[in-house]
Amino acid sequence: MIKEHYDAVKTLLPGTVRVYMWNVPTSPTYPYVVLWGDLGEESSGGPDGDSLEDVPDVLSLRMRATYVGLTGDSMLIVARNVRAALNRKTPIVAGWRTNPLRQAVLMDAQTDTDVTLTGGGNPIYAVDEFSLVSHKL
Repeated sequence: MIKEHYDAVKTLLPGTVRVYMWNVPTSPTYPYVVLWGDLGEESSGGPDGDSLEDVPDVLSLRMRATYVGLTGDSMLIVARNVRAALNRKTPIVAGWRTNPLRQAVLMDAQTDTDVTLTGGGNPIYAVDEFSLVSHKL
């Protein structure tokens, strides 16, 4: 069920955005976004937060989007396009009713000094977090 939620979020992104899931290849094509995050928290969703059977039927995920560009401008364009596609949008997952995604800044723009580009220089990156709560139907 977790993978289906990540896949549903990925399908919201426009084809103009290069997307990597979880891992980035050794020689990525810039600019891009990496989707990754936590494995979620399962809970019971009765009116008081617990069902009598204590069967998990609510999934809360914190998905992250790392925006990466060769320049600050290209990173900002990816961030703008991803935020427009995801923030307050509702992914569709079979068998689940999802709430709209909510965006929050997780890490400000920074230079990635661990990566040196061919010809010198370093890419720029920033990270957002998109929270998602999903209820089993």
